[in-house]
Amino acid sequence: MSNSFLYPNTIHFDQSYINYRFDWSNFSVPLAIIPWIYIIPSFSVIWKIWKIYWTTNQNKTADVNRHVFLAISLSQFACFANFFFDYFMTRLPATGIFTSYCASIQPNHWLKMIIFLALYTNYLSLAFPILLPLIRLVIVIFSKTHQKRNAKVIRILVPIILIYPICFTFYLFPALGVCKTYEYPYSFGAIWIYYTNSMFGLRNSFFNLCSIFFWLVVSVVINFILLVKVIKAKSQIVHHGGSSTSYKAEFSITLTTLALIAFYVLNGVFVVEWIASARKRIKSFGSKSHFHFE
Repeated sequence: MSNSFLYPNTIHFDQSYINYRFDWSNFSVPLAIIPWIYIIPSFSVIWKIWKIYWTTNQNKTADVNRHVFLAISLSQFACFANFFFDYFMTRLPATGIFTSYCASIQPNHWLKMIIFLALYTNYLSLAFPILLPLIRLVIVIFSKTHQKRNAKVIRILVPIILIYPICFTFYLFPALGVCKTYEYPYSFGAIWIYYTNSMFGLRNSFFNLCSIFFWLVVSVVINFILLVKVIKAKSQIVHHGGSSTSYKAEFSITLTTLALIAFYVLNGVFVVEWIASARKRIKSFGSKSHFHFE
């Protein structure tokens, strides 16, 4: 029996894909280049924020809150890491640059590691955004001791967030990475990396949807409590001329809440669309909108 039948719905050992030659005129090529136009400047901004975190004295509380900078940095670095691995899972293979090579090899764990890291960092990018409103809430509630309390929050939550994606990706451990073809409007040779032979036949979509819903609820609850606390504080200090500052705080919290809701909803819509159209795997630019919402 031909090797091309050993891995159905993939390109492995399919002679037509083995003979494929990369074409620079493929419309997927500029689509793979465009994201770097906004990713590189964004990364430079986050790098400056990260430098502020590391160069700020831990005991300096008056001017800079290090925990806020850490929360922003962790959230954005998770997004950048997710972009990087997702890029190698979807956008770069779609250009056809790896098509011939991928068609000539067996499904393997190295290909699986690309999608595992893409999913792992995706879960991190869903969880880390809740650190910022949580830290702000601690600052509002414990105005005199927030530095110590937020340090404890960071020490506890960051390791938990780093570990929790394993609970949603454990089924990938025995799986193999495979190369599959994109459908219309992509041309022949456009591929993406997926997996097969997962534990118990489990798939990521429903795990991802549950995670999105959970962090959406957590984010809304934290921001709602924070907004209530700020409004309550405003009513107590308005006669001291603090209304302008309180208004800015309310406006900032409202924007943050709406941005986070939009981020989770857009991710949820993408996952639902993914489930509903199981045969069409077209990655839109909108799926990376969290770079703008965090």
